[in-house]
Amino acid sequence: MKKFITAIATMLALVSASSCGHFEVENTATVDLAGNWMCTIYYGEDGEWVPYANSEFVTYNTAANVATEMWVNDYEGFWGTLCKVDCSNSELTFGKEGAEYEDQYYGVNQKIWGGKVTKNAVQAPGTPTTCDKIEFFIAFEDDQDEDKNPYITTYYVAGYRRTGFPEDDDNFIIEWDSYPAVK
Repeated sequence: MKKFITAIATMLALVSASSCGHFEVENTATVDLAGNWMCTIYYGEDGEWVPYANSEFVTYNTAANVATEMWVNDYEGFWGTLCKVDCSNSELTFGKEGAEYEDQYYGVNQKIWGGKVTKNAVQAPGTPTTCDKIEFFIAFEDDQDEDKNPYITTYYVAGYRRTGFPEDDDNFIIEWDSYPAVK
């Protein structure tokens, strides 16, 4: 019986030791663009960007896990945006001017362009944490005038990468150091 227990203990030790192999976790193809973003949405009026709303946006890789497409999702916090957009992880850019992306929430086309992530560009408003900045333009096919002309309002979205600190959660930057020209 003692030999049997020793043999079982030896086998368990060998199995346990062999299962401790090195496991490497790989990043997704859009790792530098992906994140949760605390964003302020602006609309242009009289040549200036006016704060309109706040929303958290999330950017993440597609199932294809390629560096040329990603999802932009507001979890219906602003307009209802869940669009697969063009991107370049190496250049930290996304969206394409003139392209229409179909929203997966409501099936409405949206235009997303001029998107970029700037590394270590801003300080979170609640803590002194340095984090990345995101900015892009967005317009909606169902944002129409009385003549049914679509995309009548261009919105500018600017935000910072969520830090995870409670002081920064639901804390939005309203005033930025600089803004793009209002078109």
